[in-house]
Amino acid sequence: MVDPSATDGSDNTDLMQIVTAIYDAAIASELWPGVLESCREFTGGASAAIFAKDVTGSRRQLFHIDGRLDVEQTQIYFSRLAPIDPSNTVQVYAELEEGVITSQKLNIEDFAQSRFAAEWAAPQGIVDVGFATLERRGDWAALFGVFRHERDGLGDELMRRRLTLLAPHVRRAVNIAGIIGQANRTADTFRGMIDGLATAVFLIDAEGRMVHANHAGEKLLGQHGTNGSGPVGTLRLERSQMRNMLQQSSLAQSSAFLETSSGERLVAHVLPLTGGTRTFAGLKGDPVAALFVQPALFDPPSIPESLAMAFDLTPAELRVALSTLRHDKVADVAENLGVSEATVKTHLSHIFAKTDTRRQADIVKLVAAFKSPLAER
Repeated sequence: MVDPSATDGSDNTDLMQIVTAIYDAAIASELWPGVLESCREFTGGASAAIFAKDVTGSRRQLFHIDGRLDVEQTQIYFSRLAPIDPSNTVQVYAELEEGVITSQKLNIEDFAQSRFAAEWAAPQGIVDVGFATLERRGDWAALFGVFRHERDGLGDELMRRRLTLLAPHVRRAVNIAGIIGQANRTADTFRGMIDGLATAVFLIDAEGRMVHANHAGEKLLGQHGTNGSGPVGTLRLERSQMRNMLQQSSLAQSSAFLETSSGERLVAHVLPLTGGTRTFAGLKGDPVAALFVQPALFDPPSIPESLAMAFDLTPAELRVALSTLRHDKVADVAENLGVSEATVKTHLSHIFAKTDTRRQADIVKLVAAFKSPLAER
């Protein structure tokens, strides 16, 4: 509702346009300078800004400003003069969303004789500030303020009422921008995380459509050329096939085999995303499952040196351990490494003792645990 005493007929149109622009700025932050310029004109003043500080001025931050105040002076205020601003207490502890005229809460003569007035306000011709507190947390507050120049005179009742009209909308827009920013940061973090994985990851919607693919997934689909360490050929994700996999997985994790265009076999693990904590913000569509795809083989060259360091394996012992990934028999390991079977058995006994294992299959599991899930850079 628009307060009739705060506007006239033509001003109602201006107010509606400003309110619309305020919510536009919540989505596109680059619009804030122009929006604050309109707020300044509507309330009457020399400049408008959205900023925050605590009651001592030791914690302060400028969020948005219309650019009409001197840039250097603005920097001086937020870098060193905020702590001596006499209006800190008045502004931080004011009622939320209520327009307030600073000169009506402070002794004007005392303010004029302050160091803050001498060093910052007076040189710029600033004589007053109308403001509304948007949010308060203890002794910290976010503020929407309009500065009055000496040519404007001190703030008046009309300015106070118009600040009160705008404050709820500015507050909501700032909150909306914060929510959007958090969602975008969450999405960026998620993308950065899965893009760093060596395993191909695809997010699938309920209709079997691919919503998102990480870098390894894009390579598998042939979108970034061939992957020298991966399978030859490209993978096609058919919607009917994806829907069948989703139906089979239901609410439990499941696995399936896929093939590239050249016949290379891949194993796909399906993870339903129906759990409340398994949500991904900022992505188009509505993912209902994550598909983790990797070659149906184990790639020993990617094993890090940390395996040898963790169990104090010698280079020869590490070679034997890695060779057991491809060969079950001691004779085959010996032939592969060009050593005698007795030497292989000796190294295996040392490996068993150092790793607290008893079978070659246990060594394979141990080595697999040390395989990095991260893509090589």
